[in-house]
Amino acid sequence: MSTNRVESKLSLPVLLLKIKSPKPLTGSTFKSPLEALMKIDDGSVIGLGQNHMIKDYQWEQQDAIFRSTFQMHLEKESEPDSKEEKPSHAVFHFLLPDRILQLGPELKAQPDVPIGISVHWKGSHNLCLYLLTRPPKEKTDAELKPDIVWPCAAPIICSAVSSCSSYLTLACEDGTITVWDKCQGFPLSVTALPEGCLSRAIHFLQTPTAPSDQLPSPKVQLLVLCTDGSLHLVTVSKLRESRIVLLADRPEDPDQTISAVAPIPALPGAVLVFSWDGTVCLTDTATPQTVCHFITPPSHTVASPWQPVFTLDTNSQCLLLRGDEQQQAGLPPQTKYNQSSIFLFYFNSYQSLEVFPAVPEPPPDSLQYLPWEERCDIFLHERLQHLPRVSQQIPECWSQLRKHAVALQRESRKK
Repeated sequence: MSTNRVESKLSLPVLLLKIKSPKPLTGSTFKSPLEALMKIDDGSVIGLGQNHMIKDYQWEQQDAIFRSTFQMHLEKESEPDSKEEKPSHAVFHFLLPDRILQLGPELKAQPDVPIGISVHWKGSHNLCLYLLTRPPKEKTDAELKPDIVWPCAAPIICSAVSSCSSYLTLACEDGTITVWDKCQGFPLSVTALPEGCLSRAIHFLQTPTAPSDQLPSPKVQLLVLCTDGSLHLVTVSKLRESRIVLLADRPEDPDQTISAVAPIPALPGAVLVFSWDGTVCLTDTATPQTVCHFITPPSHTVASPWQPVFTLDTNSQCLLLRGDEQQQAGLPPQTKYNQSSIFLFYFNSYQSLEVFPAVPEPPPDSLQYLPWEERCDIFLHERLQHLPRVSQQIPECWSQLRKHAVALQRESRKK
């Protein structure tokens, strides 16, 4: 039996960016405000707060006032002091062109090719956005400054980007989840989780594709896994209203705590749920009920169920799950690692999965997959079509404003 071997050659990696975590804020070394202003660029981007005029003694005074005021709470929640520098943990996402992260007029974006990345570090309030296309004269070894900085009210815990790169969501330590519409350039909603719940992982669910002659409908569904093991479904509607549905409450048995979740793009509303006890099930977010279980052979168990190793194929039609061989009872423990295997579960072989609707093929000219320049042209065209109706409403609005102004003048004269 002959086999055809296909040789593939990979190109050498090319350094595009070298990003370092922001330095901690320290006392200012500037002697005058003018010297601090000289360090600021053109002022078009909000910085990371490094160029300030706060001295070391001012930081110490504020810290002393804070500790004297909240000494009681600090003693209850005191943590052991550690002066060792902990390694920074960064989370990043690739971004497609949009109104927030734009290329210059001399560069043209290619479809489905990312132009930038978003990065946030553990414990940081800022989301930093960097363009992948740098000027050729710029040194790669120089300390790179972000092109855009999004400051948040609380440290960012986790983040996610939708598959079409139209939406970006940030979950913070204060229990809020913000969804940004990257195509329009404004936040779609700000949702507060129930009291005591903090996000541990967040995922976008598959939403229906908009027709080719309409802009993408701003209906977003998020799957939020919290630190207490509860699972929530957050739905954001067109009117910027959000709704939270509890899919799974905190279990009484610690072994049933959810360790990981993963949506299945090919099955809208279907979510894979992994538990600490090695259970792997598929849940319907519309019900929410367990549809089926994926069970390994008796000779194997799910590898590291608290952090399972799994993936989906490119078409989301198959689950690949790693399983470790179980130690047989009565045998001495092996010194070497147990043999691991990869198990394949084909979703088409489960009749119970027929309850999920099939994902329709998106039209080739769907606006969700068009560049943002073409989306803007279509948006402006729709606005021009509505211009006659808006022109008719302007005189009525002016008349209402005049009546309101007259009423205010009368009230002011009475006073």
